[in-house]
Amino acid sequence: MRRSLTVLLAALVAACTAAAEPENAFPYFTEEGGRVRDAAEILSPQAEAQLTQILDRAEAQFGQQMGVVTVESLHGYEIDDFSLLYANAWRLGHSERNDGLMIMVAPNERKVRIEVGLGLEESFTDEYCQQVLDDIMLPAFGDGNLEAAVMAGTEELVQHMQRHPSLPANDNTAPANELEDAA
Repeated sequence: MRRSLTVLLAALVAACTAAAEPENAFPYFTEEGGRVRDAAEILSPQAEAQLTQILDRAEAQFGQQMGVVTVESLHGYEIDDFSLLYANAWRLGHSERNDGLMIMVAPNERKVRIEVGLGLEESFTDEYCQQVLDDIMLPAFGDGNLEAAVMAGTEELVQHMQRHPSLPANDNTAPANELEDAA
């Protein structure tokens, strides 16, 4: 399964590179930047700062790395494919645990997605993530309040981390191989 995901990712990256303009059509695919990357400029500076605090605190408490990204364009890709490319390029989460979590918003295409690392799929199921989108985020998007949608979705995902811890108690930063060595 992991090998097929790697092959798919390599093919998608190759396709992106082949289609890229000379100045790089995918400037988003970089490790630079913080937990909140607002390329579509839908968040106020205050909201960005508040989200950053929420995400940093959640990582310190629960161990999972979470990010929020808005993009100006999906460059013709489906949001599922584009968000996976982005999350892998961003390298959210610990590589050994694959526990990254990301909200992606593409306001110009009217798309939103919650990308979940394989290590979190037991507690952040497809059904749960769809419920967050349908019940919390999409109503605010429908009202035109993109910032409120992102804030509410982020807060719900962080609360879910608290309700469904995926790491052993008091072990919120050690990679998986360190967890095994300590056992």
